[in-house]
Amino acid sequence: MELIDPIARASPRLATRLKSGAPHQVFSGFPFHVEADRYIILTALHCLLRPGAFYFKNRGTEATWADIYGHDLDCEALGISVPLYDGQTPRFRWHQDPDNASLDVAGVPVRLRGQPQAINWVGRFGDYDVVDEGLPLTAGSAGMIYGFPGGAAILRSAPIARGFSLASDYRLNPYAFHVDGVGGAGCSGGPVVLRAERGDRTLIQWIGIYVATYEAERLGRCIPRERVTELVETMVAEPDLWPA
Repeated sequence: MELIDPIARASPRLATRLKSGAPHQVFSGFPFHVEADRYIILTALHCLLRPGAFYFKNRGTEATWADIYGHDLDCEALGISVPLYDGQTPRFRWHQDPDNASLDVAGVPVRLRGQPQAINWVGRFGDYDVVDEGLPLTAGSAGMIYGFPGGAAILRSAPIARGFSLASDYRLNPYAFHVDGVGGAGCSGGPVVLRAERGDRTLIQWIGIYVATYEAERLGRCIPRERVTELVETMVAEPDLWPA
């Protein structure tokens, strides 16, 4: 019997290194499967820059990112270490946020062998049913944030799942939704999912990315899946992003 949560399997610990090779920061993210061995590692943009460096504070400064922020993305679980820049030019992409809504989302194009678990795979996985839609998006619905708070993990590499309830109806704001639950540093970039029990089955539905925790106790901010999908679509339209 498969007892490993498929969302946990799709949420490896990520890290960046500076040009010198020195460690930069540890954070959360997850693979999105495009086709064959092409994947996108999705995370929060500030995770590729530095804590607190949200997109709207960095617009127009891309020419200096390679000299200031993490230069390589490492993921031991996926067996990859990929450069984030080609010279001064970022190889990753981020949501262009035309409405200035602080859409703190980024994607790194990678090729992964062996088809590791992806966040966009639906179906039955042991005791779990991963669904694309159908769970209630109303205030009070229960869910989980998967991440690495303070860099902590279970069994060295598995993420910690932290519970929440939706703090408002998911559909009220097209740019962000809020959750009542503890996330914390190291959880940014991790997947946010709804969870419900149906008899002996556990239903899980991916709904967005965790990006920040407000100073208000327990209140977390997340980016809806629809905005993340917009980034994915723009990346897929650039097939040359993926190295041969």
